[in-house]
Formats: sequence, structure tokens, C-alpha cells
Amino acid sequence: MAAGAIAFALLAALTGPRGAAAAETPAAGAAHAGAALGVDLYRTFDAQGGNLFFSPYSISEALALLSAGADGSTRKEMLDALHWTLPPDRMAAAFGAQDLLIDGAAPDGAVVSVANGIWYQRGHEPNAPFLETARRDYRSAVREADFTGDVSIPQREINDWVGGKTAGKIPDLFPDGALTHSTRLVLANAIYFKARWAQPFNPRHTAPRPFFTAVGQSVMAPTMARTARFRTTGADACDLLELPYSGGGLSMVILLPRTRDGLPALEQQLGEAALSRWLAALDQAGSQELDVTLPRFKLAFSAELTKSLAQLGVVTAFVPGGADFSPIDGGRDLYVSTVIHKAFVDVNEEGTEAAAATGIGIKSAAVQMSRRFRVDHPFLFLIRDTSTGSLLFLGRIVDPRPR
Repeated sequence: MAAGAIAFALLAALTGPRGAAAAETPAAGAAHAGAALGVDLYRTFDAQGGNLFFSPYSISEALALLSAGADGSTRKEMLDALHWTLPPDRMAAAFGAQDLLIDGAAPDGAVVSVANGIWYQRGHEPNAPFLETARRDYRSAVREADFTGDVSIPQREINDWVGGKTAGKIPDLFPDGALTHSTRLVLANAIYFKARWAQPFNPRHTAPRPFFTAVGQSVMAPTMARTARFRTTGADACDLLELPYSGGGLSMVILLPRTRDGLPALEQQLGEAALSRWLAALDQAGSQELDVTLPRFKLAFSAELTKSLAQLGVVTAFVPGGADFSPIDGGRDLYVSTVIHKAFVDVNEEGTEAAAATGIGIKSAAVQMSRRFRVDHPFLFLIRDTSTGSLLFLGRIVDPRPR
């Protein structure tokens, strides 16, 4: 199950034309960024143990959109985390091109949709160049909100938007307390996927079969079975199996360790370069008759990403007074307060349904102005001895001009 989760988590970032043709597409830079960030994030999540499922596509696009509003070291750290080696001003167009390709990669009833949204504090509309990039390249819906009043109102609006874009699979992206009266901007990305297998599994062949969770330990899991021709190949630490979705162009790839206790070794070898090499070998492999069994599974995953991103070098964005998001509003008081990611996947006999969303909350670190005390009209005053409480002098000023 874990190997399948790894493969599907990287599906969206690696979907596209096979072989060398993929490297020639305008979206190749964005696809590379998503895959590289995805592998790096996987390593930060790995220590948590247990099942894991997330969307590198969603997280990388949200981070890329945020970088459009950053400058200086704040922006550089984001570009480095995305392994971005092309000129920075090409990033937005690359992610926009990737979204257009994904929109066209859903034939024969499959659904693949990506959406971005921005909510800004009423009266604090971001600078026009940032909003233009967000709307043009990231096709972001831009709305104003009031975080200074009842925060539950914009929180519910944002969560409802995400829920609608993910067919209800991610209903509550931002939990209570994630957005506060200091929130000035929220960025959100949502991705939804649903497709049937090109060769569905017959439910009558699904039966409980042992799934080995460790050496000598197993659990009984509902397991699907099918005999057909599939593309497969071997790599250093695993065997790869491609399960295509109906219509072509979309597929799940299983990376199965050679031994029952081989997952840690596979994870050690997992990297963007190695993964690209393994998938290239799979693309060149021929199909063959295989008896395939695959556990049926459904899982949900959530994570707060600030620590994970900090481990990847994105540090300055989270520092009040240190972050530079001046392209957003011309000031230096904005900083990222939270990055939340949630994902869902359901793999069954018919196919796969998956959704994910990434939300970024941005607060203001502006120094609160002291309450003004303007002595600008007639007043009384006194001078006292604080140790004894003696009133030494008492007076009144109705006109302070010298006399």
C-alpha cells in the first residue's frame, strides 16, 4: 500500500507525454519542480510513519503562486525548494502551461481539475502586478474578505470553496484558529482527480488476502485481482507496474520493493533523478501478461507544512519582520503564518478518486500603533512625591503660550 501511495502522490507532477517529448513541453519546468519538491517533502514526512498520501502538484503550485508575491531571500528560498533553475520570471507561465496540459489530460470521462484562489483583507487589495500574475498564469479567483471581524465567516467561505473544487473530499482545509484577526491574505490550491481503470478489476475477484506489514507479520486486506497485459520493468530496489486509466494519458505506477522489508531501502534511493530514470525505463518497457493483485484502499492525510518547508530551506517567509512580500502590497509587514495540506484517495475496482488542497495563511506583523494621547486642550497637572504620596504642585493650563 505504501508503494502505491508514493507512486500516486507523484502522479500529477509526472503526467505527460512519454520519453523525450515530455522534456520539450513548456510545462516541463513546473513538472520537474513539483516532482523534486514532492520527493523532498516525502523525506520530511517519512519519519511520521504509517500511511502517507499528498499532492506535490498542489503544494508546488501554491508555493509557486506565493513566490510571485515574494522578493529577495524570501523568494530565493522558495525557488531553491522548488529546484527552480530557469529564470524566475518564467515560473508563472510554466505553471500556467502545466495547468492547461492537466486540463486536457482527462479523456473518456476522467476528471482532472486544478483551481487557485486568493482572499485578501478588505481595504488591503494586493498590488496590481501580483494580482495580474495570479489571475493570468495561475487562473486564480480573487475575492476580498474581512478577517478583522468574525473570522469564522471567511474561514467558512474558503473551506466551502475548497470543498466545492474537490467534490466535497476536502471539506475543512483550514481548522479553527488557523486564520485570525491578523490574517491579511490567504492563498489556496485545490486539485481533484477521478478516473476509471482502462481495465477495471472484477469485484467478484476481490477477496481477503494477506498483506505483510513487516517480516513475519501480516494483516488480511480486501485485495483486487486481474489477469491482463500491463507495462512493467525492474529497477535497483523495486519493480514498477503501470496501471493505466481509461482513455490513456493518465496512469498509476506501483513501485514495489523486491523484498517484504525493502521499503526503507527503496525510500533511501528515492530521489527526483532516480524516479525519472525508473519511469523512463518503464516507458520503454513492453507490456506482458501479468496476474496483478492490489489492495483496495482509502485514506486521508493532513499536515501542517511549515516545519517541513523549513527543513527544505524555506525559512525567511515565516519570520515576522524578516519576510519580504513587498510585491504583494509594497510593505515588509507580511509573513506566512501557516501552510496546511490535506489529501484524500480511494482506490477500488472501478478506478481512483483523489483530491488535495493546500492553503497558505499570511498575517501582518505591523507594529500596533499606541493609543494616542494628544494633550491639545486645557488640562490640569500635578507634581507629587511618589514615596510619600505628597502632592507637591497642582496646576492647570488653558493656554500654553509663554507669558
